[in-house]
Amino acid sequence: MSKPDAVKLCAMAAVIAFAGCEGRATALRITNRDASPDGPTTTTYFVELNPLRQLDLVFMIDNSPSMAPKQAKLRENFPRLIAALKNPIDDSLPDLRVAIIDSDLGTNGTYANGSCGPKTLGTSTSLYGDLGKFQMIGAKACGLTRSDALWLEYTNGQPVNFSGEIATVFACLAGNLGTLGCGDEHQLQAFEFALVAKNLGNEGQQKMLRAKANLGLVFLSDEDDCSAAQNDGMFGDKAELRGESASLRCVTRSGMCDGKNLTMSPPGYPTDAVFEAPFTSCQARTDACPNALDGKNGTDTSVPTKCSPLRSIQRMAEEIKALKAKPDEQIFVVGIFGWPLDDAGMADATYKIAPIPNPNTTDTQHPQVYDAWPVCYDPDHQPTKIDPVTGFDTEAAGWGATGGLRLSAFIDEFSGNGLKFSICQPDFSDSMRLVGGGLARKMQNLCLPEIFTGYASCTANYLIPDVNGTLVRQPTPVPKCNAQQSNAPCYSLASNPTTCPGAAYLVQLSQGIDAGVSSLPYGTLLEFRCE
Repeated sequence: MSKPDAVKLCAMAAVIAFAGCEGRATALRITNRDASPDGPTTTTYFVELNPLRQLDLVFMIDNSPSMAPKQAKLRENFPRLIAALKNPIDDSLPDLRVAIIDSDLGTNGTYANGSCGPKTLGTSTSLYGDLGKFQMIGAKACGLTRSDALWLEYTNGQPVNFSGEIATVFACLAGNLGTLGCGDEHQLQAFEFALVAKNLGNEGQQKMLRAKANLGLVFLSDEDDCSAAQNDGMFGDKAELRGESASLRCVTRSGMCDGKNLTMSPPGYPTDAVFEAPFTSCQARTDACPNALDGKNGTDTSVPTKCSPLRSIQRMAEEIKALKAKPDEQIFVVGIFGWPLDDAGMADATYKIAPIPNPNTTDTQHPQVYDAWPVCYDPDHQPTKIDPVTGFDTEAAGWGATGGLRLSAFIDEFSGNGLKFSICQPDFSDSMRLVGGGLARKMQNLCLPEIFTGYASCTANYLIPDVNGTLVRQPTPVPKCNAQQSNAPCYSLASNPTTCPGAAYLVQLSQGIDAGVSSLPYGTLLEFRCE
């Protein structure tokens, strides 16, 4: 070959694809057949060796009263996520920024006091709870070394603004959230307030987002999303709704089953009858009422409406996508929420609204109230203490979760870059490992599929971007490592189902060009041409 082959970077834009929740092989394959009908077939695989390893990770943790056992599971298993983020070649972590927000956005003063009433933030009073502000409660005691830190930062293998292990510091901060937040959770809008909205005083924390970094959004919640601001007229102590839980109005006004809005009886709004339907037949409504935040005239949501009074899921997803130049490549959304544990659980799951014992025992006028029942239970905390009147187990429900139709729909807006896990898992070890692995594969793509083993011969070459971003194929192939290999670059293939689930091999490099893969420019590909 007289001179290196050049391949335009734009032609390779689709090469590096995220594996998705099924863990499919991450290398792109292109097949070309020889001109002769019986000639050999050449297949080319590409793996990205040294992408930009930056990750901005924002956790939304529900801090309402039912969340204590689920928060504990997250704190215990978060180290598994961090471990899964490590580079399989050198065991290094990416450059990380990690922030925590909670689900408390209040209810715009519709309650005069209590967990959903006005809240003191510093020297001011907020009608919207914690306003999506990054939570650094007890930062110094948790190991933060800078008093002005808004997030945890880890760069070049070293903590920047904290001491100790990042997983330990995160667990400490998450533990300080508590469970006294508003029970009308605004999980999705908390992301909007934290990362998108202006004039809330959050502009400083929004500088956390680096333009070229991957963005991971993870939410943990045991109830469905109730994002309403600024349509908060639906909240407050309404005499006609005292026969149902405070958050049930979010369910009945924003969901539908078998194509029927749940505001129709049964269950109705106000709820007046028991309702049951297969969970698979239910979904979030998409007919969001006009909202002032969307630049439209607001809707009076204090009365029944033909539209859903909650914020548009699609609109909030679009706002998040607009944060990145390449949202399909740079954004990853994970939900751990009210969702069946497995396919069998999904087939059997019921979306149920029925009476439960009134948690407010002082309300003697309503010993039972209508509420949404769990769509899943922790296998270690199944219903056994059944209330003789309603058939409801309050203790087991505290370990379970109600169906997250809106939360699921939000994840669906991100297609293959979204993962769903049940919050009813006995622990979060598998979900944390899979979340970390999914994020890691967005930043390191070294897996070859099983079909790779069927080829008679393969040639490997580096494709290295030049100053103009053009990928240049290097003329000298990279050999497969052998016992006689000394200091020359070479590759080997290892079976690694943890790092490469569903694939045959993990590509391992020795020496790189000079001193390992870290010496290769960002965007370098290793091309395998197999016959």
